[in-house]
Amino acid sequence: MTPPRKLMAVAAALALAPFLATGCSGEGTAPPSTPSPSATGRPTATPSPPGEEEAQGSRAKAVLETISPDDPKFVESGLERVRDGVHTRSSLKKGKAYEVSVACVGTGTVNLVIGGNPAQSISCDGTSASRRVQNSPAELPIDITATPGATGMVAWQITAA
Repeated sequence: MTPPRKLMAVAAALALAPFLATGCSGEGTAPPSTPSPSATGRPTATPSPPGEEEAQGSRAKAVLETISPDDPKFVESGLERVRDGVHTRSSLKKGKAYEVSVACVGTGTVNLVIGGNPAQSISCDGTSASRRVQNSPAELPIDITATPGATGMVAWQITAA
């Protein structure tokens, strides 16, 4: 090998060394069964098994499905894992009245914040809670977040009042 090629080979090997050393060490990774601490330093909730999440999601949606998506009063709806939460901005007709309904199935509670108003705590016991929005803005922010330890599925729906 000529000296410039030798130098390039050494430089390439040195550049790859950190990746090769850390790629196989396993240090810095936790086993999958170890819960990771949340931002508060407490362990996060263990996710529900997939089959259980499907059942919880079906129950949460069923609580809110009192109005068909074909009904003119229906605006929009959704379903999310409690741990993922809901963070949406709904386009509405400014000045109109709407009702936001939420149903959570699982354990613990979630907090519902609509348009920056004070949070409403909703239990994940399979019952629904609603909040009326009078004189709505053109874009309504809706945030649903889990409290520590909460698990399950959360469904939400907006209808014209």
